[in-house]
Amino acid sequence: MYASGITGFSQLVVSILENYFHLSLSIPLLVLLINIPLLVISWLVIDREFTKYTILAVLLTYVFMSLVPVKTIVTDPILASVVGGALHGFSVGITLNSDFSTGGLDIIGILTRKKTGRSIGSIFIIFNLGIQFIAGFLYGWQYAFYSALAVFVSGKTVDFVNTKQQKVQILLVTDHSEELLPVLQKVLKRGITVVNNVEGAFLKEEKKMLFIVASQKEVSQLNQVVKQVDQHAFMSISPGIVTNTNFYEW
Repeated sequence: MYASGITGFSQLVVSILENYFHLSLSIPLLVLLINIPLLVISWLVIDREFTKYTILAVLLTYVFMSLVPVKTIVTDPILASVVGGALHGFSVGITLNSDFSTGGLDIIGILTRKKTGRSIGSIFIIFNLGIQFIAGFLYGWQYAFYSALAVFVSGKTVDFVNTKQQKVQILLVTDHSEELLPVLQKVLKRGITVVNNVEGAFLKEEKKMLFIVASQKEVSQLNQVVKQVDQHAFMSISPGIVTNTNFYEW
């Protein structure tokens, strides 16, 4: 079965070179070589702090791919697809959620997301299914389908773990909007809509309501900031929000 991302692409290239041209090439070395121009683009376009950690991750990937032997752990291809895909997606999601990546397709996914607004997981699925189609066409469809299952599981796991790209809508009713607004804007670095003359049904007191769209990862930090300023503020949080504009993590 073929792995996801640049590793799977490298597997495919190496197998084509060996089977059709009788040339031998190291998969870890090819992964490293493909990542070099992507890291340069990341340094120039995405974020330099992000790229520094990504470079470290790419180098460690090269080292461990070279050192760790390939061994069969399970023989059931469906189990291997599901577990392998979940582990891969979980690891990629953790890195993206921690402000860096494992390089390769992660960088391509972030750049594409900036342009199109599509989720990174869906970008992974589209790219990887292309690899599996070529592999199936050249070497047979059975294990290409198993690989496609692993790709789908990996992509969905990335979207589940990477809470930075999950949008939520927050309605915040407070008596201290003037104090909260500059603090929230400093944390979020994006706009907040203020709704004036909101009236409570019980006490008939006028308040202000702040309308905020944030990432799921930011909710905990926002909650702490609000409690520090207004212990009696009311927050309503709605997940699964889709907007006609995007905000980006990098």
